[in-house]
Parts: sequence; structure tokens; C-alpha cells
Amino acid sequence: MTTNSNRRLPSRRAFLLTAAGGVLGAGGYAGWEVFRDRDVAAPPRRAARWTFKASDDLKFGMADDGNGRLFAATGYHAGLLALDAADGRGRWHKKLGEGPWQVGPLTVADGTLYVVDAAGIIDARRADDGGLLWSTGPVGTGPTAGKPVVLGSTVCVSLSRNTDDEAPGGPGVLCGLDTAAGKVRWTAPASGIVQPLPGQDLLLARTGELTGTSPDARPVGALDPLTGAARWQAPASGDRDTIALAPDGGTVYLLDEGHRLCAYDAATGERRWRTPAMDGVITAAEDGGSVYVCTYRGDLAAYDARNGGRRWRRTVAKGFCRPAVAQSGGRLFVTSSETYGSDGLFNMGSGRGGYVLALAADNGKELWRVDRLDTCWSAPKAVGDDVIVTHTSGWWSYDARTGEPRWRLTGVSSIVDEPLVASGVLYGLSDDGVVALRI
Repeated sequence: MTTNSNRRLPSRRAFLLTAAGGVLGAGGYAGWEVFRDRDVAAPPRRAARWTFKASDDLKFGMADDGNGRLFAATGYHAGLLALDAADGRGRWHKKLGEGPWQVGPLTVADGTLYVVDAAGIIDARRADDGGLLWSTGPVGTGPTAGKPVVLGSTVCVSLSRNTDDEAPGGPGVLCGLDTAAGKVRWTAPASGIVQPLPGQDLLLARTGELTGTSPDARPVGALDPLTGAARWQAPASGDRDTIALAPDGGTVYLLDEGHRLCAYDAATGERRWRTPAMDGVITAAEDGGSVYVCTYRGDLAAYDARNGGRRWRRTVAKGFCRPAVAQSGGRLFVTSSETYGSDGLFNMGSGRGGYVLALAADNGKELWRVDRLDTCWSAPKAVGDDVIVTHTSGWWSYDARTGEPRWRLTGVSSIVDEPLVASGVLYGLSDDGVVALRI
């Protein structure tokens, strides 16, 4: 959607791509009722607006083009497919290459769908029919680090360094390609941070040569997408999720090497303020007024986005906390587990699945808490009056004001990807297809 010195755990995004995958079979377990909650009354079941059953397993990372189309990648027989967002009907399906592809996340922009393989092959295809526009590479090797980023006439692609001692892989690469023909414009060392700066036509990424140390604590810079040259640079800690952008795109918030929270002008790199903080994950409030830093220990602090003044700090969770908070209507929402071990497949019946919390944004006061025996697999997603959490048994919605469970979506296999919301519809991947729900 991100780690801390207190314990090196997966980020929220990485957690959804790895840990959630470990329980795919749980949703179909015949004795699932044994693990049902005994302390939370199950809300009414919602019927899916539509479901699409894929003939192959689907990879993580759906994309939508804003024109009524959804796109997903298949895994075992690597390919791409497009669906009608209104009714789930398949529009087209295309195979990728002749050899084995390890498909990364998708991006669609200006009628073109971009997909990257771990071997460094990049395809650009027409969103209308899947027709191939160009194919380039290999530009490098390594796991894909995130979605391709399109800035003007450049698509920026990142392949991560593989630092696994038991299975060393490619060194990774960050590069910019011409969207028209796929010609490589520039290359740079791999970066775990690849993020567009809205309104600035710049790319936020690590800068400088790799040192071979882990974590990667090189400076963060704003790159010109045409040349790859850094317009400005700033020191940053070695975690990819100690970065956040203001909603208007005008400010970059980051933790520096001393775990101080800093605010930089996105266009010029001028530092606006710096304040002592803690090693955690940064979330910028949707209203632009606050910045939050949360650790996996469950320590949460709120800072004034204008000057960095700390408004409050408190421990909001006991045990393992997913530190990417959601804010809506003056409330903060956090999902947590009693212990990190209770997130494992063999701890689902332990009675320590976790809990969902709501806090007052202005002072951190707890407003409500719902204890669950069913594991919380995702950070909360606040949509209107719904706070949606992915549990092992499916999606649950909690009333944002009271915490009362509102509805649940069952009858599908365990949801394994972070939901996508578009035009009032919730879309998500299951282990056997795509599901849509009107909210």
C-alpha cells in the first residue's frame, strides 16, 4: 500500500503478498466452522455483485483504467486478462511470451497496459484488445519492486535487488523507457522506493550507487523521468515505507537516518521542518492536516503537518500491529493481532486472532474496539461508513462510528489481495477469480 528496528517484519504491502498467501486453503476448509468467532455476532451476508472464475491462478495487483475495465495477470500459464467492471464478463485474454513469466504488478495509463517480468522483459499492450504495442528487454533481473510508473512520455520500471543468500539473484535495476516505442532512456541502480510525485512530473526513488549493505539507506531524490537525473536529494532511513506524500502532492514526508520526521517541498527539495520521531511507517492524513508514525509494536504518534509539532502519542495495540492506519471522518482505524505468532496458519483457533480499533484523530482516544478470533490479514480500508478488513473467512465491514459489524462477504475463497475501490464498487482477487461488491 512498509519496517522498523524493533523487529524486521514484512511491510503491509509485502505482508499481503506473502503471509496472506499462506492461508489460501483456509477459506475452503470443510471444518471452518470450528474456528468461527464466539464473541462477535456475525453480520448479515452480502451477495457479490458478480464473480469471475478464472481458469488459472491470478497474480496480485489488479488495475483499472477508469473506463469500466479491470485487468489482472494469470500466474501458472502467464497471461493477461481484461474484464468488464460492470458485470465481470471477460473481454480478452492474452498469453505472455513463450517461456515462463513471473508477472509483476500491472499499470494502465492512456489506453496502454504495462507489465514487467522478473527476467526484465517489459510489454506494452493496448488496453482495448490486449494487442502488443512493443516488448523490450531484458533490462535487468530481479523481483519486480512495484507497479510501473508512467510520467508523461516515460514509463519507469524497477526490479529489486535479490539479497537472499540461499538463492542469490539479479542486482535489479531502475530505468525509464519511452512509452511510444519502449526505448530505454536511462538506467540507475535498483531502488526499493519508486513513487510518482503528483503534479510535479517527478519520480521519488533512491539515488546514488549501491553499497551492498542492507537495508538500503541511500538518499531519496526526485528524478527527472526523461533523464533520470536527481532534481533534489534528502537523507532517509533504510526502509521503503518511511515515506509518505501529502494528499495534494506538494510535500514529501520521510524519516531520516536518525528517525526524525521531516517535511520537504516536493518541487524544490527544501526542508520545511524536522522533528524527533520513532522508526515506523508514515501515513499522511487525507485532509492534509496530520502525519502519523506507527510501529509494529503498536506505538502511534500524530504530528501537525504544518510545523511538525507532536499532537499526541500512545500505545494503541498490544502485540503485532499493522502500522498503516486509515483515517476517515475524524477517526483513525488500526488492525492488530494479539501476538505475531497468532497470524500463523496453525494459530487460527488460538482465540487470539486480533482486533480492529478506532481512535479519535485529534487526541488518540480509543473510540471502539472489536476483538476477533478470525485473523486480521489487512490494514483497514475506510470507505464512507464502512471500515473493511480482510479476515481469513472473507471481507468484514465494521461501522465507522460504532464498530458494529455491518456485513460480510463469504462464499468465496480467502481474499488474497488488497481491495480496489472504484465508482462505489469494491473489487478483489480471491485464489480462484475476481469478486465485485457494491458498497
